[in-house]
Amino acid sequence: MTPQQAQPTTRPSRPAENGPPEAPPALDILQQVIDASPAMVQVADLDYRLLAINKASANEFERIFGIHPRPGDSMLELLADMPRQQAEVKAVWSRALGGESFKQTGEYGAEGSRKSYEMSYFPLRAASGEQVGAFQFGHETTGAVRHVRAPADAGGLHRAEAAAGAELQEGTYRELFASIREGFFIAEAVRDEHGGVVDFVFLEVNEAFTGQTGRDARDVLGRPVSEVIPGFPFSVIQLYGGVVDTGTPSVFEVNVPALQFRSFEARAHPLGGERFAVLFLDITERKRIEQALEESRASLATIVDSVDQIIWTARSDGYHDFFNRRWYEFTGAAPGTTEGDAWACLFHPDDRQRTFERWRHSLVTGEPYEIEYRMRHHSGAYRWMLGRAHPVRNEAGRILGWMGTCTDIHERKASAEQLELAGKELSHRIKNIFAVIAGLVALTVRQFPQSRPFANELMDRLMALGEAHDYARPHGRDEEPAETGATVLGLTRRLLRPYALEGYDRVELAGDDVPIEPRAVMPLSLAIHELATNAAKYGAFAVPEGRVKVWGERAGDRFVLHWCERGGAAVHEPRRTGFGTRLVDLTLRDQLTGELTRNWHPEGLEVHVSVPMERLAGSS
Repeated sequence: MTPQQAQPTTRPSRPAENGPPEAPPALDILQQVIDASPAMVQVADLDYRLLAINKASANEFERIFGIHPRPGDSMLELLADMPRQQAEVKAVWSRALGGESFKQTGEYGAEGSRKSYEMSYFPLRAASGEQVGAFQFGHETTGAVRHVRAPADAGGLHRAEAAAGAELQEGTYRELFASIREGFFIAEAVRDEHGGVVDFVFLEVNEAFTGQTGRDARDVLGRPVSEVIPGFPFSVIQLYGGVVDTGTPSVFEVNVPALQFRSFEARAHPLGGERFAVLFLDITERKRIEQALEESRASLATIVDSVDQIIWTARSDGYHDFFNRRWYEFTGAAPGTTEGDAWACLFHPDDRQRTFERWRHSLVTGEPYEIEYRMRHHSGAYRWMLGRAHPVRNEAGRILGWMGTCTDIHERKASAEQLELAGKELSHRIKNIFAVIAGLVALTVRQFPQSRPFANELMDRLMALGEAHDYARPHGRDEEPAETGATVLGLTRRLLRPYALEGYDRVELAGDDVPIEPRAVMPLSLAIHELATNAAKYGAFAVPEGRVKVWGERAGDRFVLHWCERGGAAVHEPRRTGFGTRLVDLTLRDQLTGELTRNWHPEGLEVHVSVPMERLAGSS
């Protein structure tokens, strides 16, 4: 015969036919039960003096007001240096001390750490019915998921010895239990013939019992749980038996299929003899949210570990607390060995200091973190990486942590270095060509002295073309353009200098001018150089009388450079687009998000180059 089938040999005394169940014992035992409540409890006399306050309430009082209250303290005296807060507390408590029962919600605490609360106030009456004070229950309602404190954190309910001459009566505690949102019951164990606890009978329940279980509180008194809730978990009945037998309180969570699979957190306390008291709270929604969060975390973890990208997180203080699987695969480090600041040992010694400085700068300022460094691969070789991180903030803007990535850019960086080297070599060879041509001109002058005036003019043009080339060529990371503080019209003037003829003012520059950053010099130089070359071949620069007017115009968030040729040979739109023209269009579009339009007028070509200001002046 199973314990569930065993017939009890003793049963608790039932309530009288027309009377309530036996009164539960003792104020001090009821006090043990309330000790476990996560609610914030305060009890005050008519002079606003605290007769009792539990640890949960005292801690919140200290967090909000910066003062730790104790039984016997006057709330008004504690807040004497805070007149506004004192007036607010007095206004609320005076209603309860005046005999009113009510609920109130509000937010308290300093900016950035404010919390929401729901507070219930009730008059406090002695056994004679005379009001001797009031009591308050408070619950934090800041988040959808409330973390319920364990008994070790909840603190006890302390009573001031004869404070203000008022004593808390057992009836007061009953009134208090009737008002809380937790379900509460007192029960007596039922044993089988072998002495094992196989059932229990409800002796007293509060009104919240109905909301928590769906069973009417008036229908359960004097009845065993096996009748009230058929299928109630036998493991919980045995647990209550252990509380009775050992005299040791117990805290646990349980899922009850018989109550639509609701989940509860329960706290059981022995009351002496066969009786025990239980505070319990429906946490079904909290468990559902926790499960959903756990499933979401598991799903996110799977995604994070499956991507071919190093991902890491850090706390708000910079402590690295997570690296995904790809990090350990790349570095060969054992899981957990690179948390904190230990990750730095994987960086190239020459890069550690500047990487730490950049990381500390981001932690202090909250700016996104971005830096290139060399990191040791599991093969032992160092590879170039791009490290990035962005702060994760709450609704108030406070940084909660950092989310970062490491991207392998070794091949890209090697290719860029090769291109830079090739560009420098090409530039060197082109400059050598200019030097060879200049040497040939000088040699010719020595053979034909009468050509010196022509040779001098040609040498000036060659030198100007060399300067234009130095503007237009790509520059390395450690180089600057030939001219600092360059502007668009200044660059244009330098590039068009070779096309000036002595005695002729062939180039006119006017209009708005803007600074130009190094990265924008090359594509714009190529465009101007191509226009000038074509003008020398077919347009205004092909004849001495030809003129070119160039003017700048700010147009909203764009800068437009206008090119207008006059006085040259008649021009016609070409049937096909040459390589130089295609190169210029492609370079302007891809590197500067620019646009170039051409108008082929018989009297001369007009060109308009439009570039976003931020791409031209480097404010992006």
